[in-house]
Amino acid sequence: MALLEAMRVSALTLALFVAAGEALGATTMESIGAEKCGGRVSAFEVEFLAPETAPVEATAKALVRGAPSPAQDSVTLMVDGKPCTDARCAFQARKGETYKLAAATKLRSFEELCVVVARP
Repeated sequence: MALLEAMRVSALTLALFVAAGEALGATTMESIGAEKCGGRVSAFEVEFLAPETAPVEATAKALVRGAPSPAQDSVTLMVDGKPCTDARCAFQARKGETYKLAAATKLRSFEELCVVVARP
């Protein structure tokens, strides 16, 4: 019984370690003009570390066969917890600041959910 209990504790510890590692490995982009995709997920978060002070526009899109889905109204984007209109947010990025971009979709048929940060 003691061996079985020790195995359970070890398995739980390993699971928590793996989960913590995934949480620490957040996706980051550090260039204007960058695109990051999370695969076929209904929600995807990216941290954007601004390389310079500049006006930028963040957008979210769901890709179907390599092109943006025609149902883009089913994609949403938030920047630092604030919702964007039509999955598109324009803002003034400040060099060295980190911005949290969160995309989500209700689509059932798509290949990738992506976030893009570019100049307007």
